[in-house]
Amino acid sequence: MNDKIIFLDIDGVLNPSAYYVMLHRLWKASNGQIKAWDKYGFLFFDQNCKALQNIIEETGAKIVICSTWRWAGIMHLKDMWKHRKLAGEIIDITPSEDKLYASGYVKAGEGVCRGKEIQYWIDTNKFTGKYVIIDDTKDMLNKQQKYFVTPNALYGLTMADSKKAIRILNS
Repeated sequence: MNDKIIFLDIDGVLNPSAYYVMLHRLWKASNGQIKAWDKYGFLFFDQNCKALQNIIEETGAKIVICSTWRWAGIMHLKDMWKHRKLAGEIIDITPSEDKLYASGYVKAGEGVCRGKEIQYWIDTNKFTGKYVIIDDTKDMLNKQQKYFVTPNALYGLTMADSKKAIRILNS
């Protein structure tokens, strides 16, 4: 297994809210002449994809998707990554809430935050390398805060965010 992992959210990171609202408006105003999506959904903002590419190039990290996009399945995500020529390699997805409950990792009635899903992945894969979590939501565990990069959901992952992620992974 790779010794560096990016736990990657998609909406708000590669697919910022201001971008997809504007892209949809442009598509509508152009009567469909401007491409806004493909068979996988809304296209990602190129600037955000370049920031992710910067992290991959500087660290060699692999990707574990922790986004709700994971519900489409890992093969769907890998196909999308290849089709869109995105940087990096998706090696896995984090588990669903149901898996955490079924495994006993989380007790009935206990809440499941994204941080617990990520920690379950780390624990069950016996991952001891370096990781960064890139997510616009803040529902992480306290012990994960030093590995956390929070892009602004309005404009997504920036080069400044990528530099912080690189520092975390290469420290």
